[in-house]
Amino acid sequence: MSICLSDIPKDRILKHENGKLYLSLSTWDYDEPDRFDNDFSLSISRSKDEIERIKAGEKIDRVFLGNGRIWENKGMAEASEEDTDDLPF
Repeated sequence: MSICLSDIPKDRILKHENGKLYLSLSTWDYDEPDRFDNDFSLSISRSKDEIERIKAGEKIDRVFLGNGRIWENKGMAEASEEDTDDLPF
């Protein structure tokens, strides 16, 4: 997946009390891959205010950030409980 960082409005980046920065994202899957073989798109999630304004009939464009492909898991086996016993989480 790739995203366009320059298209992220700074006011949509939320600073948590732990000091880390977050951005709420939404994805949607395509019924068929697009002309570049992408399977899904990525945008900034709508704010509560935007959702209410849309419900009231206002048209608000999404901030599109990028798209991606779903890669098949070829030849990879899922880790067993024995494989993950010593993980710290």
